[in-house]
Amino acid sequence: MAKIPVVDNLIEKNLHGLSVHYGRLVMKVYLRITLLVFGKASPYLIRGLYHSISGNKEKRIKEFLEGTKIWAEDVKKITKTNVLVFNQFTVPEKGHMIFLNHVNEMDFPYDCYVIRKPFLANQVIKKAWFAYWWMTAMGSQVFDNSKAMSIAVSVKNLIEGLKTTSYIVYPEGKNTYSEEIQPLKKGMVKIAFDQKIPVFVAIKSGVTTYQEYQKGNVVGYLGLGIHHPNDFSSWEEFQNHLYQVMHSKKLELDGMLEVERNKLQTT
Repeated sequence: MAKIPVVDNLIEKNLHGLSVHYGRLVMKVYLRITLLVFGKASPYLIRGLYHSISGNKEKRIKEFLEGTKIWAEDVKKITKTNVLVFNQFTVPEKGHMIFLNHVNEMDFPYDCYVIRKPFLANQVIKKAWFAYWWMTAMGSQVFDNSKAMSIAVSVKNLIEGLKTTSYIVYPEGKNTYSEEIQPLKKGMVKIAFDQKIPVFVAIKSGVTTYQEYQKGNVVGYLGLGIHHPNDFSSWEEFQNHLYQVMHSKKLELDGMLEVERNKLQTT
């Protein structure tokens, strides 16, 4: 993966103004993909390519999704991170959007590890050629909202994809670099409402600690169940409901994680 454009084109731009130590950690984490692809994760790559050539889309996606778990486990190891899933939730196999808060560049491997589903990404990912290739191989889609026609095509592809899987969506629309849930963007919420797509909500806490120190972190996840757009009279009402659920439960998760962090520090 040579120099990895995901580092050159995306991360360095996004890390502007953040600490040098954090920037180096992120680059180290993403640069290690090369080592893993041709090392521990190579069996998944080989099997995934085989299934791709043979036309077995379902098995191809499964192999590449499992390959991302290897990366997450490696990140956990090099950063000595504890990842806690507080209620051992089950992600819907298909037919759902999975709304999850987005913090910084360090949450992606853990989202792959805990949620283990393809992503509904924005156009920016296309600039990172290897990341874009791997995300597509694991069943992710790029949602093109540049014009009306491309939005219509993207929605059509989304509906088709939901027949066989569920997609991780970052409804805040950006890296927030904050533990506070930001207002949810209109786009994905309105599509979920208009197309009557149920939304499984999950939240995570603790990822901002990487911006302060690089080892000994504790990251926690909490599932918040399925929320049906049919229960609401407008997309705005649905949007407000999802935000309030994520915001209030995030505060609870922060407290739960702090308790667990203190336990780990005293053992």
